[in-house]
Amino acid sequence: MGPVMTRPPIPAPPYEGGCLCGAVRFRLNARPFAVNACHCMDCKRMTGATNLLMILAPREAFSANDGKVERYRKRADSGREIDVARCANCGTRLWHEPLSSPALVFVAAGTLDDTSWAVPTSHIWVEKVSPGVTFQSDALIVQGQPAERQALFEAFQRVYGD
Repeated sequence: MGPVMTRPPIPAPPYEGGCLCGAVRFRLNARPFAVNACHCMDCKRMTGATNLLMILAPREAFSANDGKVERYRKRADSGREIDVARCANCGTRLWHEPLSSPALVFVAAGTLDDTSWAVPTSHIWVEKVSPGVTFQSDALIVQGQPAERQALFEAFQRVYGD
């Protein structure tokens, strides 16, 4: 049996982060709605990793400096479209903006200055999971993508409270 995972507490905002070259910096001034791992093939390709760990948060609390950002519009397997924001200089995927939910921003957790607290409370597209990936015993596990993101928010609230 492996080690028992204890979750670190969610620190108080703000959360800051940026790209590899430092040209783009951002700040999130609100507690996350969810910490979600997506295991779809598109997220794997765009990150070069086994999944994309995202911080789902209110877009109104998100701001970025004037570093040059390029956007790529992508249609997900769910049919939803997102604008993926990358640093125009180093190419780091920083965040994405779902067109179906303009009040939300999804920040790539690996771009945070402090990633120590970013443990998923939900996993989506788990039927495409890569070998060796583990799931937290208290996390929501979803085949495909839930019809409503509220399920991801509720999973976060169940683990961390309001």
